[in-house]
Amino acid sequence: MNVELHVPARETPNVAGTVCPACGGVDLEIFFRLADLPTNCIALSKTREAALNVAKGTIELGFCRHCGVVTNVAFDPSKLGYDPSYDNSLHFSPSFQKYADGLAVQLVRQYNLRGKSIIEVGCGNAEFLSLICGLGGNRGIGFDPAFIPGRADLTAGQGITIVRDYYSERHAEYKADFVICRHVLEHVPTPQEFLRTMRGVLADNHHAAIFFEIPDASFVFQNKGIWDVIYEHCFYYSAGAFARLFSTCGFDVQNVSSTFNGQYLCLEGRVSSNETGTLGDKGGNLNSMREDVRKFADDYDSSLHYWDGVLRHLSEEGKRVVLWGAGAKGAMFLNAFRNAGLLEYVVDVNPHKHGLYIPGTGQQVVSPEFLTQYCPNAILIANPNYRDEISRQLSALGIMPDLVSI
Repeated sequence: MNVELHVPARETPNVAGTVCPACGGVDLEIFFRLADLPTNCIALSKTREAALNVAKGTIELGFCRHCGVVTNVAFDPSKLGYDPSYDNSLHFSPSFQKYADGLAVQLVRQYNLRGKSIIEVGCGNAEFLSLICGLGGNRGIGFDPAFIPGRADLTAGQGITIVRDYYSERHAEYKADFVICRHVLEHVPTPQEFLRTMRGVLADNHHAAIFFEIPDASFVFQNKGIWDVIYEHCFYYSAGAFARLFSTCGFDVQNVSSTFNGQYLCLEGRVSSNETGTLGDKGGNLNSMREDVRKFADDYDSSLHYWDGVLRHLSEEGKRVVLWGAGAKGAMFLNAFRNAGLLEYVVDVNPHKHGLYIPGTGQQVVSPEFLTQYCPNAILIANPNYRDEISRQLSALGIMPDLVSI
């Protein structure tokens, strides 16, 4: 079996005059570059040939020394789109569903969301929105061009309306008491415009509140979450950068918290009476993040060389290995190692992914039950948060391979 290390082309220049798309400042420090990667690592393909020929792009990350965001300065929105092939639903995982259930209960209680109008921007297939509406008897409006009918209960609460479009000023007629936006902001190339539009929609309701959830940039750059760097994410926000952005756009930031074992950040706030909102003590430390990003390129290279050694060792021993997790982390791990013949299959609990192929590398996605026939010696786990869940599923299937978190 052939395991080839794919060493990315990267540069570490300081590019004078590069404008930060989040704040408009010109104090960007370029620190990391990856070339020839799928521009949409979550949209699976129907054939292996199509998977091997997906659109590719470059990731070139810059740290803004003014506002603290990390941005992909090479991002080109024309290179990707969001349609029903973009299936990022995690609700088939019992562990994630437990997290989502707890979050929904918390928000309904904390904000007294009963009989209210709820907007969810980037609602996916409305699984979470249906939870919120069902728990509080709320009215829901979900925005998502990739929505697939039939995946969630649209009769929950007082009913859910789906707008299969991006949220923008075109839809300002939809008013709300509460706005939810989970794992969307990191995909938005013009975040200030996006948030100011939302502020305008909420301005007439002084009791309206917002809840945003995003990947935590500190998990990526401080804890070496290297497989979380994907083309679709044009921004990476630390807690401080997250809060500063909302304050700049006219929101009073009430809380920023870390959730999901440190992988996510959640922000709660309300529309400010002023054009610039209050920040409180949520500004964070720019210098800490700056040091983390400066070490990231070396961390990435050392991780690649480590996993190259692991894969070569497994190959030499004739081990049968699969990867568990057909999401972003799994796809980026596989795309770091071209011609990795050792890894033929990727397991996922989402049945809508089965039989499809990983973009860029072409592994087929299979169900957990497939493993009873394939009998792997080892399973690489894309996200350690699901390790216990995976172990229980394997035990129920009567197989006991070695489990290794990537």
